[in-house]
Amino acid sequence: MALPRLIFVTGKGGTGKSTIAAALALAFAQRGRCLLASLDGRASAAQMLDFGQGGESVARRTSKVPEPLTLDRRTELEAFIGRIVPMRAIANRMLRSRTFGYVTAAVPGLEAFLLMERMRTIAGDAALNNYHVVADAPASGNALEMLSVAGGVRGLAPLGVLNRIANGVEALLTDSRRFGVLVTATPDELSVLEALDIARRLDELHIAPIAMLLNCAVDSMFEASELEALRKLDGHHQLAVRRRELARRTDTARRRLKSAGVDLIELPMLFCAELHGRELSSLARRLGDTLLANEAAA
Repeated sequence: MALPRLIFVTGKGGTGKSTIAAALALAFAQRGRCLLASLDGRASAAQMLDFGQGGESVARRTSKVPEPLTLDRRTELEAFIGRIVPMRAIANRMLRSRTFGYVTAAVPGLEAFLLMERMRTIAGDAALNNYHVVADAPASGNALEMLSVAGGVRGLAPLGVLNRIANGVEALLTDSRRFGVLVTATPDELSVLEALDIARRLDELHIAPIAMLLNCAVDSMFEASELEALRKLDGHHQLAVRRRELARRTDTARRRLKSAGVDLIELPMLFCAELHGRELSSLARRLGDTLLANEAAA
């Protein structure tokens, strides 16, 4: 199956969402143009491509890196007001006024809605110019707000500009050729439960999940007899027991995530104190060999 032009990466906080978005964008960039969009205004994923403090920059390892783009809700609201109010002085006065603040508060998710409209235009440009966009989206709660807000706005505005924008955003979200969601999880139980809930909500919204991505997966290295042999070496025995427990959690998470009926991709636990360019490049190759290889085969 061909991957959509815009890939929205979300999951529970702490599942490595931004790392995965950066690695996926890097994998795309090795094959052609890719845009890495940060939707929280912090550019967390993009910063991973240029490590400081002695870490090796991905940009120094390869010239094929994604183009960063940082977006935030307030900026998109200001741009929208600037488009519909041609006189800048009046637009600025509206944005500063207390009354306008009440109006935006009365339209739940207006800023998130306009951010999704910006993503719609970016996805359209990606389709026209043959490149991909990886969006480092907020954690699952805020991400689901962004993905569902168009329906709420359309209900509040049955006619006019907002209604037309809402229809356009919903058309994007339900078109698997243009838009898809990559859901991240770790073997942690709460993370798995949240990933399964995201999959359920996406189904209700008629949005196609691309895959579940199980991050920090661990394979077992020790049989019971080997653990027993290590019992005399206290510290080594504890590490081996811990490794086997991580593998057990990974196996449980693997089975539960597969129950959602969505493709499952695994990324290994790297067992390193800090993530640098080499490790990010390794994750990019892994994604290139799985997710992007499936697209090439299609």
